[in-house]
Amino acid sequence: MKFLNFNLFTKFAIFISLTVGIFLYLSFNFIQRHQESIIMRQLENEGRIIAKQIYLTRKWVSDHGGVYVPKKGIEKPNPYLSEMGIKNEIRDETGKSFILKNPAFVTRELSTLAEKESNYRFKVTSLKYINPSNAPDQFEIEALTLFEEGRTKEFSRVLSTNDGVFFRYCIPLYMEESCLLCH
Repeated sequence: MKFLNFNLFTKFAIFISLTVGIFLYLSFNFIQRHQESIIMRQLENEGRIIAKQIYLTRKWVSDHGGVYVPKKGIEKPNPYLSEMGIKNEIRDETGKSFILKNPAFVTRELSTLAEKESNYRFKVTSLKYINPSNAPDQFEIEALTLFEEGRTKEFSRVLSTNDGVFFRYCIPLYMEESCLLCH
């Protein structure tokens, strides 16, 4: 009962200190949660913008039946196209070689470039993939399963790995008529 022996000023000072401390704790906690929410919304918006740009690029390439680009050095054409009977390398009248880049190939090359030149990376994956390098990881399997079940139209998480903390964002990419050339 030592507390009861304090004079009125000391009791008041302790009460005020506790009240201010609790108020500050709750205020900072609220501000932190609010900031985390803002950051997550910003990351999701950036994910949507990047995903939309990738989609538009793929669509453009697909709508044109792929694009032929000059062959550089010992660059090899996409082996999966030749397996489907698609002519994936041509020569012009001067003998210069051109390689067909389909949407998947373009996306993979853009992903490699983005990983080197920026702070994000991306890939196209599926539960029924053709190229083993497109195999989904656990996060992607979860997202793809939710998409197939129709339970969500986008999926995101912040994940911690040995390499750091990452924001992951995933959306479904639906088959369109122009995709049928390769699929």
